[in-house]
Amino acid sequence: MGSIHRFRRKRAREVLLQRGRTSRSRLTALLTVLLFAGALGVAAVGILSVIVYRSYAHGLKPPEEAIASASVGTSIAYDRNGQYLYEYVDPLGGLRNPKPLSEISPYLIAATIATEDASFYDNPGVNFRGLLRAAAENLTPFGPGFLAGSGGSSITQQLVKNVYIDKDERFDRKITRKLKETVIALELKRNYDDNQILEWYLNQIYYGNFAYGAEAAAGRFFGKSAKDLTLGEAALLAGLPQAPGTYDPTDPAKRDGAKARQLEVLDLMKEHHDNISRIVDLTAEQIDAAKNEPINYIDHHFDIKAPHFVFYVEDQLKKMCNAALFKPPGDISCDKVVTQGGLRITTSLDLGLNDLGAKVLEEEVSANEDRTDGHDASLVAVRPGTGEILAYVGSRDFWREDIDGQVDIASSLQSHGSTMKVFTYLTAFQQGWAPSTYVKDEALYLDAGGGQKRQVNNWNFSYLGTITARKAVSESVNTSAVRTLMDVGADNMRDTAHRLGITDLRQGDCGPTITLGACEVKLVDMTYAFSVLANNGVMKGRPSSEDLPSGFRELDPVSVLKIQDAEGNIVYQYQKPEERQAIDPAYAYMMTDILSNDAINWSRMTIDRPAAVKTGTSEDFRDNVVMGYTPDLAAGVWMGNADNTAMASGTFSSSGTGPMWKRFMTEAHAYLQLPPRPFEKPADIVTSDCGGRQEVFKKDTPVAKNGLCSGPSRGGPTPEPTIKPPVFPTRGSPSATPSRTPVLASPTPSGEAPVPTSAIFRYKVKDGDTVEGIAAKFGVTPQSIIETNHLPPDGAIQAGQVLLISLAGSEGPPGASPSPRH
Repeated sequence: MGSIHRFRRKRAREVLLQRGRTSRSRLTALLTVLLFAGALGVAAVGILSVIVYRSYAHGLKPPEEAIASASVGTSIAYDRNGQYLYEYVDPLGGLRNPKPLSEISPYLIAATIATEDASFYDNPGVNFRGLLRAAAENLTPFGPGFLAGSGGSSITQQLVKNVYIDKDERFDRKITRKLKETVIALELKRNYDDNQILEWYLNQIYYGNFAYGAEAAAGRFFGKSAKDLTLGEAALLAGLPQAPGTYDPTDPAKRDGAKARQLEVLDLMKEHHDNISRIVDLTAEQIDAAKNEPINYIDHHFDIKAPHFVFYVEDQLKKMCNAALFKPPGDISCDKVVTQGGLRITTSLDLGLNDLGAKVLEEEVSANEDRTDGHDASLVAVRPGTGEILAYVGSRDFWREDIDGQVDIASSLQSHGSTMKVFTYLTAFQQGWAPSTYVKDEALYLDAGGGQKRQVNNWNFSYLGTITARKAVSESVNTSAVRTLMDVGADNMRDTAHRLGITDLRQGDCGPTITLGACEVKLVDMTYAFSVLANNGVMKGRPSSEDLPSGFRELDPVSVLKIQDAEGNIVYQYQKPEERQAIDPAYAYMMTDILSNDAINWSRMTIDRPAAVKTGTSEDFRDNVVMGYTPDLAAGVWMGNADNTAMASGTFSSSGTGPMWKRFMTEAHAYLQLPPRPFEKPADIVTSDCGGRQEVFKKDTPVAKNGLCSGPSRGGPTPEPTIKPPVFPTRGSPSATPSRTPVLASPTPSGEAPVPTSAIFRYKVKDGDTVEGIAAKFGVTPQSIIETNHLPPDGAIQAGQVLLISLAGSEGPPGASPSPRH
């Protein structure tokens, strides 16, 4: 029995030994495989690295050759008559005609090295210390987040990024982009002298304010050559490339930041004294003295006319190129075709007309801004017969920092208030309505969510009862427009707007007040849409390059007439407009008939010829808009503030923007030598007596919604009214006694008979307001304010107090409503 146990124990030991030998054998085999795989991996990585390196380094051209092979030169824009507008800035133009290092201040060279790459003369093209810092910030928990830290690029790498990396890839944080940048940087440093690389860098780096390269920056900011920069000026320039927009010294509001950045650069020069001593020998005392050196900036405006328009054209040219409307020269990408394609661009702009528009805006705004608190304006004019943009004034003054003048209002999203009602009623006409169709104007509350209701107010907080669509449009009645919108459908209204030229309104959350301007659109789009109405629904222009969804406009307004390459060959020519019937001619004419007869008279916007007008004022008086047209010219004018601050309470479009529109249209037609002519009536429009006036209808089309009359019968021209005409009460008052002209409204043109109305406005008292001042603003007597609001006899008021301002008999400039929008 004992021998059996001994045998079993021996057998167990042998099994364990065998297992151990097997495990060791397997481990040895695994380690061998891993070592072999590792060796193969290292070899593969090494081979791959060599392949990648050679692929990036192969055939590397010096920067000036790379630019020459990828750039023909800068492009120049002209107006339609050949007048110079602008030469588009080439970001790499300095490399085409570089300044040698000997003509650049040694102070700027030293300051740049101390700020951007202190080890420049010693590193192989890559600042490894900077890369380690960047890696710690971007790839470890000790930084601000994954790939969220700063970069560690050397001067050579920055040069590579700006010259050899496509613009759309430069800020891509992918490893492949960084690898390419690193390889080319190493190759540049290996093949070229340090000073040559530094020269290339200083001739292409962006210093802000359209200044590329040290020579351009020295001239732009200080009016001198780069070789004449002082230590203080050089230190300021060297600090700009990190954040040109933030430190822009041409902006007085940013000069403190630019000064603080200059002090940082001077401190870096002291810190890296040993690194820059081979360039210039400076003592700490000299550097400190530069901190107190006075800096004399110059107010330098580069040569540009119609600035917002030429930048609009640049954007359009890129889109036209991408849409294959013309072929870019050589291998230049569409993104670079304007700045580096050497194009000669004849635009649609009439510079004389554009200057006229700018003059009108400046004079009218400056004359009234103390009253209106509106400090900016914009204007677009389009020729309906061709779709050409003849005038495009993006702001009152491009150079005015205090009004954010460089914001292009014409292409930015703004509320257009009640001008949006046009699309609502056009949609209704397409669904069988007519100008004589009845709509209701009475109290209306909309669901505001959370069980809350929001009231839709008219501009004068009163109601007319049952009225016709013609009256609702012409007198810009809010409740009727919202009811109509809910009847015809918001999606259908947006479809109408899109077909007529609006590229926005894509979101579906505007709600019923979209018809009052609750969602924003562009002035250039709105002007184009109203030009379609001037053509009886025919859109004219060029094939669209906007990449719009199906159902949107198929044509774009014309901003470019001809493009020539550097050799003078024509690569694009706008010869005649393409046409699309965006909306039935009869329905377009119905709207024109309302706007040219009723709306223009009610808003007192008549000019010296047949014209159609719709006014609009957004909520809290933030936007004033007038859209209008004759058969030969459509114009849209906006007034407000680029920062979206509200204008003075009571600043309605008919009195704020209205005088600008009237003056521009009158003077523009004279400038263009266009004789007055009537709007053309489509063949399928018929007229019929309706409530004492000749109403317009679409031939052989029954009116789908009850109204003042049903339209002409198929067999006879004049039908009998189907319903007794309603008696329209005077706006806001049971009395029909007319009173004085409306507050903030333009003078009544000769021969007009304005509708006598009354209005009550709510005015929130501001600091410094007095009863006398408020009375003067609204054109009423101080005593009327005191009596209406039961104020003390001395008229004492407090900031924040809400006063009721009664404008008995006043039209209370139409076209807008304080709430929700109008």
